Amino acid sequence: MRGRACVTVCPTGASYKRAEDGIVLVNEADCIGCGLCAWSCPYGARELDQAAGIMKKCTLCVDRIYNENLPEQDREPACVRTCPSGARHFGDFADPDSAVSQLVAERGGMDLMPELGTSPVNKYLPPRPKDREDDIDILAPFLEPVATDPQGFLGWLDRALDAVTPKAR
Repeated sequence: MRGRACVTVCPTGASYKRAEDGIVLVNEADCIGCGLCAWSCPYGARELDQAAGIMKKCTLCVDRIYNENLPEQDREPACVRTCPSGARHFGDFADPDSAVSQLVAERGGMDLMPELGTSPVNKYLPPRPKDREDDIDILAPFLEPVATDPQGFLGWLDRALDAVTPKAR
């Protein structure tokens, strides 16, 4: 069955995809740690917890995003909340008016490895244009000599390098 490679290979059914939101999770009570899901996951998202003897993966903080005791603005995965560059976003793709749906539409968001037909619940955005400051050359301080007549240690080093460097003819 396409769309759930890591789910269909699980011999115990511990790996499953939630119907309501498409998030793939692992029922740790049923997992035997065989690693078949890791071998079949095209995204490399599975890891064996050696101490517990079970497979684990990102849960997209499912306990957090559906927690009605949290204020609405706090119902997002920890990686989104703590990303220092604001490169991660979270929202409801089923709502075309949501901020994340609009961002994906504006920037041309795409599935990772769409040829696999896995229908992931996340999208990847192309890189943002870099800020450009053409007037500033960050190497400019290194292009001019520091001193025209170096003294002290720099003077000694300059003379020592002159002595061992072959002269251009």
